[in-house]
Amino acid sequence: MARKYSKELLDKIIEKQEKVIINGVEVLVKNLPDSDEKGGMDLRLYNDMKSQIEMMEKMYKENGKFEEEEKSVTEMRALFNGIKSHPMVEKNIEIINEKVKANDGYEIPIRIYKSETLKENAQVLYYIHGGGFFAGSPDVVEELVKLIVENTDILAVSVDYRLCPENPYPTGHEDCYSVLKWVYENAEKFGGDKNNIFVSGDSAGGNLAQYCTTKDVENGGGMVKGQLLLYPTLNMANVEDEFFKWSIDDYEIADKYKLGINLMLESFKGLSNTLGAVLGTSDIKNKYLSPYIMNPKGLPPTFITVGEHDFLKPECLAYASKLTKAGIQTEIILYKGFGHAYGDNVGVYPQSEDCAIEMGKFILKYSK
Repeated sequence: MARKYSKELLDKIIEKQEKVIINGVEVLVKNLPDSDEKGGMDLRLYNDMKSQIEMMEKMYKENGKFEEEEKSVTEMRALFNGIKSHPMVEKNIEIINEKVKANDGYEIPIRIYKSETLKENAQVLYYIHGGGFFAGSPDVVEELVKLIVENTDILAVSVDYRLCPENPYPTGHEDCYSVLKWVYENAEKFGGDKNNIFVSGDSAGGNLAQYCTTKDVENGGGMVKGQLLLYPTLNMANVEDEFFKWSIDDYEIADKYKLGINLMLESFKGLSNTLGAVLGTSDIKNKYLSPYIMNPKGLPPTFITVGEHDFLKPECLAYASKLTKAGIQTEIILYKGFGHAYGDNVGVYPQSEDCAIEMGKFILKYSK
């Protein structure tokens, strides 16, 4: 098993990275490893998406607009549930399947990942997959979790929470919090340190991870040592303030990619606008679904990463600004030339591997 790219590209990302100030916050910018084009797409990503982009552009030019036909939940799940990562982990990672009892008695499936070289009293990564609250699974992000475990020899747990719309909000959120409590109570049985639990999630999973941290702070539990949010959904209600107001002007896009990226941003905007309906609630302006609006006091150290061309970039950068202003230790990484969901592409893009490395570094740094 090997990467689908050269190790030199990974090294180049690190060599070319730089720190810049955005909205008063220091951001670690990961530039393209093999291009200096401002606002350009990563060439590997573009080649993988070329047919989709060309189709969208063709429809727009013919009709003056792009309207993606409405897909059923089943169709969208099939799209979101595809495995995109390429196996590259070389260590033997043991996967233990367990079940955790939810508030209503439902048994929530979880997976525990143990490296063959698991360190003593290991830090614990609790990972929550994304998928718009209605799709995704631990399978989609398994290579990311395994790579972090391989790099750090920590313990990891992932959760297969119940999905909407069959299980309306707050079922999935409560499932995730139930598992956090279980991890805290049982980590030591598997070689983990219950005092060093880091909650993480991507996209909708980032919202679920923040929910777990928020509930932990509210309940005075002290279970969460830190949180890692990958391109998280944070401001579902689209609340504007001194840090946030979504605008296409916030995006640097090279001319040859402009139409395609703009159409993808519009497509993502359309999906985001339906999340309340998918979740089965009209109350999206609460601090659990839109944690951006809450007082962040008491939150643990927070890691945020987002792509340059992600629809969620403005709210992720704004959230980092709010946390920093509130005195929360915050680290944010911006990947140039990428949009959403690069955590799903371990072994395919060097940026995905770099993200796993940075996540591991954050966990080890803040567990001291």
